[in-house]
Amino acid sequence: MVSALAFVIAAALMTFPLTAAGLPPLDAWFESVSGVTTTGLSMVPDPKGKTDAFLFTRAWMQWFGGLGIVVLSLALAAPRMGDQRRLSDASGDEENLDQSVRIHARRVLAVYVLLTALGLALVWAAGVPLFLGLVHTLAAISTGGFSALADSLAGVGPWGQIALGAVACMGALPLTLFYRAHARGLGQFWRDPELRALGTALLLVTLLLWWLGRLAPADALAQAVFAQTTTGFSTLDPAGLTPASKLVLILSMATGGGVGSTAGGVKLLRVLILIRVIQLALLRVQIPRHGVIQPEIGGRALESPQIEHALLLLLLYPLVILVSWLPFLAAGYAPLDALFEIVSAVGTVGLSVGIAGPGLEDGLKLLLSLDMLMGRLEILSLLVLLYPRTWYKRP
Repeated sequence: MVSALAFVIAAALMTFPLTAAGLPPLDAWFESVSGVTTTGLSMVPDPKGKTDAFLFTRAWMQWFGGLGIVVLSLALAAPRMGDQRRLSDASGDEENLDQSVRIHARRVLAVYVLLTALGLALVWAAGVPLFLGLVHTLAAISTGGFSALADSLAGVGPWGQIALGAVACMGALPLTLFYRAHARGLGQFWRDPELRALGTALLLVTLLLWWLGRLAPADALAQAVFAQTTTGFSTLDPAGLTPASKLVLILSMATGGGVGSTAGGVKLLRVLILIRVIQLALLRVQIPRHGVIQPEIGGRALESPQIEHALLLLLLYPLVILVSWLPFLAAGYAPLDALFEIVSAVGTVGLSVGIAGPGLEDGLKLLLSLDMLMGRLEILSLLVLLYPRTWYKRP
């Protein structure tokens, strides 16, 4: 409830300054939700017409939204049993798992601030002007995607795109991983299963976009990075992509980044758990009935509550997407484009084929706003908040 209310209240409060900046109330609410959920879908077609204060406010909303979801998710899990903590830090050590919530939150905050500073230095060194570098770095490290340019990253140059891609990849990794690497050595990076999964996903998506979509290698890599990390920047117009490329990006946006990162999607760890469950089912066919196989990831055994939680979310995400897809189909939008936009919202990505904009029907704006909140809060938190029995004390 605390986690869900924090994001809902923050979005509601930030609606007022955005309204004062000239946005209609509903568009301001949409923009605010998109900011605090680190999505990046926007009701502002041309950011160049807005003041620097407006552009910085949007980037700042994404920065504190990215920090908020990481700290709250780790902090709320800390008092629970070890299986909950291992889900958010699958390759962590027992000493780290036993730390207090306050110390753990401080570590995450320190890592987040240092990565932001490092990202800004990289982007500035790549030749991006300081203010543009600042707002894009805040959006990249939070895997948000709000851009101060009408053509997203097409106007920052190739070196700026490379630098922001690196920042987005850092934001898509569990922030605790950076602390462990600092404390125990750089070998922690290679041993982390989600980092290896992220690298594999980026390579696979890049090759598919290059092969199926006939994209130039540089554009294919850029689209893969900003979709898989759920950052939402783009070097080209997604509306012009082939149907096969859109479908590849839909799958990429849906899987997302690491647990305990600022990225959205169902998270790579849960995809790895699903793969491990499938492997386990196949292995059990080949061994005696009394044989015992313990599934594990990154050297850690997976317990039943972890597996159930991961599979539940893997079921809820497509269910939310399907229910949200139907109103768009009823409104007459192209099926694949509508699916692309909805997955972008639920995955808190921000890539758009042009559906999300000032001309979108009011009801569908509210629906996408709800999708963004559900995706950022991983559905269950928002369902708990909306569940009537949550509102009164149990006997």
